[in-house]
This record gives sequence, C-alpha cells and structure tokens, in this order.
Amino acid sequence: MTERYSYAGQFTFDKVKLFSSSGTVVDISRIVSAINLFEDLYKSCMTGDITIVDTNNIIMEAPVIGQEFLGFKLMTPGLDDFALDYSTHVFTITKVVSRTSPRPGVMVYQLHFTSPEGLRDNRVRVSKSYTNTIDAIVEDVLSSAKYINTKKTLFLEETKGIKKTVVPYVHPFKLINQLKVDAVSKKHDSPHYMFYENTLGIHFRTLDSMYAQKAIQSFNAGDMGGKVSLQEELERVIDFQIVGNNDMLVNIVTGMLASNVITHDIYRKEYKYDDFEYIADFDNNNRINYDENNHPIYNDVPIDEFDNTISMFTDAKRYIHPTSTIINNSDAQHYDTGTKSYPYTANNIAKTIMSRKSKLAELTQGMSIIVQVNGSTTYNVGAMVNFTAPVTGAKHSGEDNDLYLTGRYLIKSLRHMFDFQDKRHTCAMTLVRDSINNELPMNDLAIEPKAESRGIISEFYS
Repeated sequence: MTERYSYAGQFTFDKVKLFSSSGTVVDISRIVSAINLFEDLYKSCMTGDITIVDTNNIIMEAPVIGQEFLGFKLMTPGLDDFALDYSTHVFTITKVVSRTSPRPGVMVYQLHFTSPEGLRDNRVRVSKSYTNTIDAIVEDVLSSAKYINTKKTLFLEETKGIKKTVVPYVHPFKLINQLKVDAVSKKHDSPHYMFYENTLGIHFRTLDSMYAQKAIQSFNAGDMGGKVSLQEELERVIDFQIVGNNDMLVNIVTGMLASNVITHDIYRKEYKYDDFEYIADFDNNNRINYDENNHPIYNDVPIDEFDNTISMFTDAKRYIHPTSTIINNSDAQHYDTGTKSYPYTANNIAKTIMSRKSKLAELTQGMSIIVQVNGSTTYNVGAMVNFTAPVTGAKHSGEDNDLYLTGRYLIKSLRHMFDFQDKRHTCAMTLVRDSINNELPMNDLAIEPKAESRGIISEFYS
C-alpha cells in the first residue's frame, strides 16, 4: 500500500463539480482552495464546507444562491476502494457563508454543504403506524421514497422484539432517534444504539458492535526521532490534546456515575424503584477492549466517613418512566382477540435507560483526546484505532508509555481537511474510550478529610 504514496497525507481528486439550480454543471476543480468534511457519532448527516478562489469569474456560469449540489471524488493513492466518491451521491449546498474580494479581480467564496438526506428530513414528516422490529422500521423510514429515500449503504443492527407504534407526524430523523432509545440488540442485548452517517453510509448500530471491530490504524504521539519511514509518518500524531478528563460534577449531574428510575406500570397500577451504580454495572456490558482487560476510569475507594463511593449516590439523577408489561415481557396495551395473546414486545426502557445514559455520558465526559494526523480516506467515525501516548517527564517504573492514556479508542468525531494548494490531507479526530487497560491504584487518603463541627451562630445583633 505505502509504495504508491509519495508522502504522508497525499491525495488525488477527480473533478469538483457544481450543479446549479438552472441545470448548469460547472467544473470548479481549478479554483478550489480547500474542502472540509465532518462526521460525528451524534450527527445524523455529514456536513462540510468548500472554499473557492475565483479569479476568472467562473462561478458566474452557475450563480451560487444556496440551491446547488456539489460533487467530487477524493482518493488516497493506492486505496481506490476507499475513495470518498460523491460524484453521484452528491452533497447539497445549504448556504453561502461568505463572499469576499481580498483584492481586485479575486472573489473568495465559502460554501456550506450537507448530505441531501438532511434537507429531506426537514422537508417531510412521518405519519404512519408500524408493527415490526425497530431495525425494520428504521430501514423503511430511510429507504422509502415517501420519506428519506436514501440510496446509500445502510448498516442496520438487528433488534429484539416486535414494536407496535403510531408515529404522530414527526420528522424522520426525530423518529429514528426516538426509536434508538427503545432498541435492544438481538445479538448481545445491548441498548446503546447510535444513529449517524459516515463516508461508508448510514448507520443504526450499537456501541457494542463498534467495540468488536479491529483497529484500522495505530497512532503514536511519541517522538520518533530523525528520519522515519513512510508507514511511521502515517502513524505519527502531529498534535494532540486531552479534552475530556473525568469532569466529576458533570458526570454526577448526567447520571453517568449513579441514577435511579421510578417505573409506573399502568397495567398493574404499580410502581417500583431501580438503581444504577457505575462500578457495580461496569462488567455488565462489553467495553472498548472487548475482553477482560477493562478497568473503570473511576475507582470505588470510599470518598467520605460513611464509606460511600462515587457510584452510591443514586438520587443524583432520577428518571420516571411508564410501562405496561404482562407475562413473557409482552405489552399489556395490545391484545390480539384472534390468538388471545399479547403479541408485541413491551417497552423496557426502565431496564436500559440508566445504562444507556451512563454509556453516552462516557463518550462525552469520560476520557477524550483530540489528535491531528496525516489523512487517509480509510478513517471514519465509528471505527476503532490504537493510540500510544508517551510518558511525560521522568519515566516511572521503566515505562515508556502512559499506562492510562495508551490503548484502544473509538473515533467519535472526525474532520477531513483537504488543502488543494499544498496538496495535503490531514485529519482531526476526537477519540474516546470508556475504560482503561490498567487498574487505578487505591489509596485510603482519597477519603474526604474529617473536620470538627464549627457549630451554629444565630445571634447577629449586639
């Protein structure tokens, strides 16, 4: 693969075309300065921007008003199978961000674009009843000519149970994001579904399925010394910063560490409490390493004089959820008089909501690193990578690498940056992980120091 590279970050491209609302197609390849592509695990569509430096008034052949389409094909040499081919699956121009003239005879445009599915989502609504598995409902919404009508590859992880629902006139993506809260994987009982788009297609799948993947690349933030090979240059981290480092206050408020749920059974006229504790629940789900080598990013050392740990304060976050269950986990709201049965699966959010909320908080408030690396079209959100962080300062116990930062990570967000002037492709990635490879040390000194009561003062007037 690397023999076909001349340098790390090299890219080639096919024609960059602008499809105007008047039907005119203009080749703007010679006047493109830069293209940025954005992917995010929390975004239903890809977005991007393109900078155009026009010295010959080419853009006047297709006046830009925000109703255009943009097509291009970007490739990493030797990786034609992973080309970012948007020559037919084009993007939609959404707005002209700026139009400036830095000097006479030069006009600089910056245009924002998005996947056409995003505009389609805002234009239509779903008003329909469904009786099917959740993944089948999602497929219908995405593929139906009446709704999203996408022709892109769909990555749909099978869900458990049959759901009967009436959709009350909502936008398609809002419906899918509501459904993912109910969804439980057929394979591993995982409730941690995500809905997003990357360069491969549109995904409705669990974090569990992402963690099961092999790493697509290894990155090294250490000093590689003088002259390095091309492969080492591809692995080199240009820059990195730790942006999420266990914000205790936020993790308490969001319910990552502890929570409880009150379930009101509207069929039985009963209610019950269920608690979630981060430490106790840690081993109940597959994690970033997908094996036994996972340890919590917090430990369970007592934090006060009552021997409480960080995950024992379940009242910090409370959920209230209605349900209606009958025998065999069926939905008591639906009765089939023909079969004299309850054929549909009950909504069991009460059993999954706390774990799901905690897991999602781990992705935003847990261990997070932003890295900048030489680009490749093989990188995409939802993929796994290896990251090696060096020990800073004096080495401890003879270790060359940081024991807690080094390991497997999930790509949470990604920015492809194509510089057409320097002919260089770089990537900025946000990497996250929900566990560490080495167990945190325990120390009794972590407990809140005991203090003597200072009493109460109630006299304020002399």
